[in-house]
Amino acid sequence: MIKVIYFDLGKVIINFDYAQALQELGKVTPLPTTEVARVLANGSLILDYETGKISTVDFYQLFSKTLKLNVSLEKFKQLWGNMFLPEPLLSEAFLEALKKTYRLLLLSNTNEIHFEFVRAKYSILSHIEEHVLSYQVGSMKPEKQIYQAAIERASVPAEEIFFTDDRQENVEAARMAGIQAVQFFSENQLKREMRQLGISF
Repeated sequence: MIKVIYFDLGKVIINFDYAQALQELGKVTPLPTTEVARVLANGSLILDYETGKISTVDFYQLFSKTLKLNVSLEKFKQLWGNMFLPEPLLSEAFLEALKKTYRLLLLSNTNEIHFEFVRAKYSILSHIEEHVLSYQVGSMKPEKQIYQAAIERASVPAEEIFFTDDRQENVEAARMAGIQAVQFFSENQLKREMRQLGISF
């Protein structure tokens, strides 16, 4: 029986568009948009940040140097957070209904700037009681370690955990860890699949 429900953050609870961040950063760098896009696509710096290997200040300084940015840390946080779109992909009513029966947790590949940005901006995240975040645990989906951290945080056996993610490789890795998981496409599709697993709301 499911007792804990984990949600991915981006493209599941909240939508985002890298093109928006690209556009905003393009306004404050002398470099062409193609170069900004290349830096964003080269995941090594972002990967280090999202696994906690470098701090927010280090990331800001390295990123600013690479793109020749001359903006404050606070301004950079705003620019970097602007990729998130206004309307959540899940309704608050849905999470409220689930919360009556299940513990709701977050399992996300993210970084400190993005998480602080969305937590301040989106009230829907107040329904999530705990977070397992890549930058805090030093591991990213679909690596095995982050799922083990999620199971430990849930404090229930893996088979009593449900997880949904927009990326199939992350769903498969969760299943390998013994977690019941489905790929996310829409709220209505998720509701159908949850009901099939006996999750009530």
